[in-house]
Amino acid sequence: MELYALIEAAQKENKESTANIFSHFHPTIKKLSKGLHYEEAETDMIILFLELIKNINIENFYDADDKQIASFIHKYLRNRSLDLFRKYELRHTPWIEMNYDILSDENTPDIESTVFISMLLNALIPLQRQVILRKFIYGFSDAEIAKQLGVSRQAINRIKNRALDNLKKILIKDGGEIVGRKDNRTCLQSRYMDSTNSSTNILYSQEPREKRSAPRRTRSKVSNHYI
Repeated sequence: MELYALIEAAQKENKESTANIFSHFHPTIKKLSKGLHYEEAETDMIILFLELIKNINIENFYDADDKQIASFIHKYLRNRSLDLFRKYELRHTPWIEMNYDILSDENTPDIESTVFISMLLNALIPLQRQVILRKFIYGFSDAEIAKQLGVSRQAINRIKNRALDNLKKILIKDGGEIVGRKDNRTCLQSRYMDSTNSSTNILYSQEPREKRSAPRRTRSKVSNHYI
């Protein structure tokens, strides 16, 4: 059945149609919820989704195909997740819990990218943090972010690049490495860096620790900063 017909039936309290629509969008709801880092996030997203299905004026999509309707719903969910993020997440906290379950989704970034974004949340000023979140967590384009924040696309690109440069400088200066902890948090600790260039790639020695030629570095202050 077409998405238009399913929504139309769901608005007439057809439970089977509602269940079919929900199963189609549940992966998106689940993925966005896990990026919010609070316990009731998925429940809140489900409620917002069901309210949308109930209240959407389906007649506006009479000539639209399934792809166009689905795109509208996906954008709605992403925007509502941003609203929830602003409500629950943009607070001054010493560290942010990492939810490693999100790494099981093949469409989400790998562990290095995920932790990288978490570092930015704590290291950047609010405007840079918002741009990075919308770009790398919620997948908005530079043009979309520019429209949301009321600035030019060029300004967004500059803010994004400045944020990434700031983090790179932190990593190079302090020799920071992102490491996992048993309590599912992450921290920065010193690790040997490639001194031949400015890359932030970590060098793991294949020799036993006592045989390494490089002196052991003293853990810097940033290493005690938990994300």
